[in-house]
Amino acid sequence: MAGLLPRSLLRAGTSIAPKQASLLRSSIQAQNISRRIYSQSSLNLYSRGFATSSSWKQQYRTHTYDSGDGNPPVKIQIQEPPSFFKRALHFTGRVLGGIFIVTFGSVIALVIYEPDMIVATEAVRMAMHPEEGISDERTLEIEAYIQNHPMVQKFRDDQSLIETRPHLDIPTLLRPNVLTAGVLTGPDRIAVPPLVFADADGKKLFAILHVGEQLCGHPGVVHGGLLATLMDETLARCCFPALPNKIAMTANLDVNYRAPCKANQFVIIKAETTKVEGRKAWVSGRLESLPAPGAEGDGKLLVEASVLMIEPRNIGPLMREVPQNKKLASTTPSAAIGSA
Repeated sequence: MAGLLPRSLLRAGTSIAPKQASLLRSSIQAQNISRRIYSQSSLNLYSRGFATSSSWKQQYRTHTYDSGDGNPPVKIQIQEPPSFFKRALHFTGRVLGGIFIVTFGSVIALVIYEPDMIVATEAVRMAMHPEEGISDERTLEIEAYIQNHPMVQKFRDDQSLIETRPHLDIPTLLRPNVLTAGVLTGPDRIAVPPLVFADADGKKLFAILHVGEQLCGHPGVVHGGLLATLMDETLARCCFPALPNKIAMTANLDVNYRAPCKANQFVIIKAETTKVEGRKAWVSGRLESLPAPGAEGDGKLLVEASVLMIEPRNIGPLMREVPQNKKLASTTPSAAIGSA
């Protein structure tokens, strides 16, 4: 109890024996030392979060407290917190390490699960090189058949027509989210991107493609909704060059089915722009079976369609911000037409 007596009792030293007064002073000094030690320990606990988790060498400092009256000094070893520079350097290293791990892990995941998302568009072009970007044998056969068909050779000899693969101009990262360029592509669906021949003025267009067995509405018959989508997209692309800003949206689509379109066959879509008035364009087209090599005349008529395309108001400033080499990709119907 003597160590807890207040300092005011020391003022009454004349009424307390000298030996007892010495004991009281020693007790109070020891109490003050314990308070200082406690405050230093609190600082040590506060900084331990930096020191214990750090790989830096721990630093210690020895503190000596002399209680006086001939008693031996008290030595206490207290761990010092790292300097501000070391803490900042350690924090920066952890941040950079985390960024590196996340980035490297994301790249590895893309390589394993989505390799096509990190491949440049030019690396998967198949317009003139069937062996590039195609893996399975059936798809190679489809591409070779299209490339070597007499009608394709005829279109290539026509100097007024430009040969393109519009679906391959869509950015690789966006292609999986585009219906006809991503979702519906692949073996037994739209195996290869449609091969398109069109003039520069937006007056006529021809598209050749293959429709697979997984596009059916009835067994062996291609779904009518898919045929309407193909007609909408192809007819829209035909008139784009004739419009002021080379882009439009479907205002009206009229489709007439003339005969069942059997699955696993080659088809050709023929489109012609019939009228253009300012921001409006009217286009008509036919979907036919592709004639066999050596056959005379046109193929069997399967679908007829007509469409009214309207360019959105005030689209000009937005399109002028698109670089010239990106306009073709940005004006594909799958990205620009509301109903397609």
